[in-house]
This record gives sequence, C-alpha cells and structure tokens, in this order.
Amino acid sequence: MRLCIVSDTHRYRHELLSAVKSVPKIDAILHAGDEIEDVRWLAQRVDWPIYAVAGNWDSGSRDFPHDLTIDAFGPRIFLTHGHRWRVKEGMKALTERAKAVGANIVVFGHTHTAVVLMSDGILFVNPGSLAAPRGRRERTFAVLDIAPANAPDAYNVKVSHYTSQGELTSGQMRVTMIKSSIPNN
Repeated sequence: MRLCIVSDTHRYRHELLSAVKSVPKIDAILHAGDEIEDVRWLAQRVDWPIYAVAGNWDSGSRDFPHDLTIDAFGPRIFLTHGHRWRVKEGMKALTERAKAVGANIVVFGHTHTAVVLMSDGILFVNPGSLAAPRGRRERTFAVLDIAPANAPDAYNVKVSHYTSQGELTSGQMRVTMIKSSIPNN
C-alpha cells in the first residue's frame, strides 16, 4: 500500500494536485485537515480514495469528522488535524488518544512542520504544509509505504517527505511494526 499524506493545504490547490500526481502508484490519499474544500476539489480531479478530516479552519461533519480511525491498510491509522489534541503544545494528549483507539500510526497536521517520529511504539507522521510550511522553505507532503512483513500482523513501514514538486527531502524513516503491539483500551 502506498498512501499520499497531505495537510494544511489552505486553498493552495495547484500545489496539492501537483504533489498528489507526483507520487507513482498510490492507493489512497490522507488529508489531515485545513481546507476540506480542497478535498472536495481534489476528489473531482483524481480517482484515488481520499480519507480526510476537518481541521481548525473547517467545520466537522459526518463526511469530514475531526478524527478518523482507518483499518483499511493493515496497521490501524488514526487521522486527525491535531488542534483538538493541542499538538502545538506537545504530543502527550495525541499519544494518549492514539493509545485509546489502538492506533499503530498517527497522521496529523496543524503545526505545518514535517515530522516523522516513533514514540511509545506508535509512528507519528506530519506531512508539513503545502501552503505555509514552518521550519523550512519547501512546501511538503509525505508518502507512507506499508507492506506485510514476515510475521503475522507485522508490517514494514516507510515514511518519506517530499517537496510539492515531488523531490525527496531528508525526512525518512523505516520501521517494522506489529499491529497488535498497541493495546486497544
């Protein structure tokens, strides 16, 4: 499985479409909020399924909730914008929520900073922003590659960050994770 991860597009639709189309052989797009109108616009231009959540600029709805738990790709993914979990203040509340929903991977936005880190057995991915990046000049997005490993419920996961033109940045991580390693409270 190959997932294109975007966030904080803020109506920079040319960058959004360029980023998504620069990734070969994707299976789905994850949009971590801040501009659901961009998601609606993108859905009219691509054939891939899009999983999206509302950000702090958006109003949550049945179609675009604030949080979404996804089991379609192997490891359980918790998709959120992050503002409700105060990610600008730290990762504690988001980590607690990820554990509560049994997530192996957390995809979030809000900070506009490209991040990939492993903490408490959970992989955290922030694609950065395609509109107004922080901590770098380049607008960024991420690609998440998930493949079965040689053990039951184990997955090899690779995260890579790219510029909006599809150029690889220095942010990469490879991990092997066991789906059942995160308790579901």
